[in-house]
Amino acid sequence: MKKKEQDVPTIIIDEHNPDQNKYERLKEKLRYKQALRENSRKIDHKQVRLNIQADALPSKTFFIMNALAAIIAGYGLLSDSTAVVIGAMLVAMMLGPISGIALALIDARWLLLRTALKTLVLGVIMIYAIGMIMGFIHFDLPMTNEILARTKPTAIDLMIALAGGAAGAFSAVSPRLSVAVVGVAVATALVPPLVASGILLAHGQFQNSANAFLLAFTNMVAIQVSSSLVLWIAGFRRGSDEDVNSLWGFFKRNSISLIILLILAIYLSLNLMQSVQKQLYETQIKQQISQNLNINNNVIDTIQFDQRENFTIVRTSIRGDTPPMSSEIEKINTQLAKDRKGHPSYLQVRFIPVQIIQTSPLQTVNLDKQDAQELSIQTAN
Repeated sequence: MKKKEQDVPTIIIDEHNPDQNKYERLKEKLRYKQALRENSRKIDHKQVRLNIQADALPSKTFFIMNALAAIIAGYGLLSDSTAVVIGAMLVAMMLGPISGIALALIDARWLLLRTALKTLVLGVIMIYAIGMIMGFIHFDLPMTNEILARTKPTAIDLMIALAGGAAGAFSAVSPRLSVAVVGVAVATALVPPLVASGILLAHGQFQNSANAFLLAFTNMVAIQVSSSLVLWIAGFRRGSDEDVNSLWGFFKRNSISLIILLILAIYLSLNLMQSVQKQLYETQIKQQISQNLNINNNVIDTIQFDQRENFTIVRTSIRGDTPPMSSEIEKINTQLAKDRKGHPSYLQVRFIPVQIIQTSPLQTVNLDKQDAQELSIQTAN
């Protein structure tokens, strides 16, 4: 029932009244109390349940928007454009069925669980199929960094997904936050890796395709678990008193998800450790090569690592006017760090001689060899 006008407090300000500042302070206090009441609004459990259930349905809007998101993400991946990939989140709707699964588990609503699972599986199949089709259509395009970046899932990706899922669930239950803002952000962790996996599978890169799909699957499980935890804390729980009044009920109803999450966490943590070890090894090798070969006007262009069964070849491209001697390379090999498997590293140098060509010194500025080796020329405005 709306308040009557006579029940609403009104303050009349007289501009010529010397106590106007006092009235202004009183108005600010009233506004502050109104803001506090707005922030303290209770969660409408019934409405939140209806919203989550509606978003978990396999509607036309769900499939159309996710199909468009997959196309946008696919072309962003193929064109190596981070901005386009991020733009795909503006239309993706993958958070809905995952939130439905989270609510169904803690509320023990098995019909909702089947519906949300069906929606999620159909959405994943559709997005994956679009990725494969785009991979076949653009088969001549190379694999970009945006695609390959999603083929190395680690524990860091797991933590990001956990935080994203918690943010999405919190925005769903908060009266003053929009779930759409967080929902589209979470969708970026699902749509691009699924599309990337489809593209890689179309190109026959089965290992990378499996890794990209593992990233998407990890995000789904992590988002579901963190969403379930937030909803449980917010009071979304139904069942016997023994289940709903203790944290054991949460673990019991999410046991399968938690076991899968634990297995993924162990595997991804091992991946992270290997990635860190690889970066440390490559950084150490690059420092050693730079100290020994980046001399005598020589400039190191690239350093690449080719890991073999019993050793690692370190291919280095150098531009300059003084090629390194074989004895120097042999000496460097004795100093190079061993690879992650404890095998020796061997340096292989590709030397590109630089020839200095210029006009007569009488007609232009005379450049010595040191000046000619500079990678960039600064010009005055």
